[in-house]
Amino acid sequence: MKLIQILFIILWIAFYGAYLLKMFILRRQGVQADILGKGDKSKSHAAFETAIKLVTYTGAGVQIFSITLPTAIWSFPPFPTMQVDGLILAAFGTICFIAAVVVMGRNWRAGFSTEQDTKLVTDGIYRFSRNPAFLGFDLLYIGCALAFPNLINIIFAIIAVTLFHFQILGEEIFLSKAFGKEYLDYKTKTMRYLGIRKI
Repeated sequence: MKLIQILFIILWIAFYGAYLLKMFILRRQGVQADILGKGDKSKSHAAFETAIKLVTYTGAGVQIFSITLPTAIWSFPPFPTMQVDGLILAAFGTICFIAAVVVMGRNWRAGFSTEQDTKLVTDGIYRFSRNPAFLGFDLLYIGCALAFPNLINIIFAIIAVTLFHFQILGEEIFLSKAFGKEYLDYKTKTMRYLGIRKI
């Protein structure tokens, strides 16, 4: 096994380990953190969130398969710089994701619902990104597809990034209604994915 594969496996374990650990901790605290496809949602939105969950879990399997067996199926030869760039993106994505779930504390959720009891978090990494957890997912998917470019890995990366973007748009509508001016002020200062606007 090559060094790039070992480093990606470490990142993969850290990323999804943080996700599952956060779910476990919140469940122990009596918080329903996984609300994808659940709650007071229209059938179409519940189906959309269920699709996100399916793509996320299946995508994790596709990633580990692509990392451990990089030439097994419909693979393209990666350039060395692509693998390094992919590793850097995936590492940055893992850092963003872990920072997001730590800063969110008990307010972290997978999905959104008007039934949830949460507060708006705007400090820590949320000063630089309104959606650092989604940014983390995007960078992990893109980084893995760059480093281990097989057809299935690339297709899952494109589908996941697209679904996550539409989920973000839905969450923005929910947050605007739930937090009003507080969220709108935050939205004017902090970019959707990464960056701070000068006002």
